[in-house]
Amino acid sequence: MTSWSRSRRPRRWYRGAAVMAALLSAYGLGAATADTAPSRIEPASHDDGLLEEATDRIATSADQPVSRAELREAAISGMLRSLGDPWARYYPPQEYDDFTGWLNGDRKTVRPEPQRGDVVVDRLERLTVVRVAVFTRGTGAQVRAGVAGSRAVLLDLRGNPGGLLDEAVDTASAFLESGPVVTYERRGEPAKVISVTSPGDSRVPVVVLVDKGTASAAEIVVGALRDRDRAVIVGSATFGKGTVQEPVRLSDGSAVELTVGRYLTPAGHNLEGVGIEPDITAGSSDAEGRGRAVLDGLTGS
Repeated sequence: MTSWSRSRRPRRWYRGAAVMAALLSAYGLGAATADTAPSRIEPASHDDGLLEEATDRIATSADQPVSRAELREAAISGMLRSLGDPWARYYPPQEYDDFTGWLNGDRKTVRPEPQRGDVVVDRLERLTVVRVAVFTRGTGAQVRAGVAGSRAVLLDLRGNPGGLLDEAVDTASAFLESGPVVTYERRGEPAKVISVTSPGDSRVPVVVLVDKGTASAAEIVVGALRDRDRAVIVGSATFGKGTVQEPVRLSDGSAVELTVGRYLTPAGHNLEGVGIEPDITAGSSDAEGRGRAVLDGLTGS
């Protein structure tokens, strides 16, 4: 399953990208979606003629000029608001194409301001430091490659708003031999337990750095490693987003994104509105130092 998750807190590495601004509006890079190439909606039935009639009357009679396209977008946005779903939103065609292109790592589609990449790996004398900005396509493989052969790993997920669920699962799997990573619950369907994608290094000491900007798919990684006793969590409480969003592509190339389910950590915790409390509380200025100290203790023992 592929998914995204949004946390409306912008990441400085992506400030310059228009798609990132759209992505992070309303706290949400988000939860999880079933596919980055979502299915189209069913053709409109004859009962939908009332909406078209209202659109035509308003477009031709309103005192202020308004296009039919603007009215249709407003109608869709109004329907989404009626759901009471804080994560539901409408994507115009180009914005949706940019969004999915960015998530899939298409840098030709989206050109954010200069940055070092979604995954940054620093190799020091005793530690491998892995900083993951967001979970786009290929992140899990980059993390696996970056930590191979490490004596200790500092996984920095501070300010990570989420991204693709598959990549979050693969990232967590890099530190687990087998077993559950996350459970996905969707209305009308049995709960689905998503397990380790392929065996990872279950022995290397791991410390994960988190803060309020750590959200959704990033929280899946944190929750899995915490519940499976595979990491010490250092920093401040995470954002608390445990719902799953899925896009539905419309016939004109636009899309609507809806909350369709929720995820639970391996121990059965729903993080929505709660988040994850760290094992060791630390401010942003000293979180990395505290994390390194913990790793020194783990490697020394």
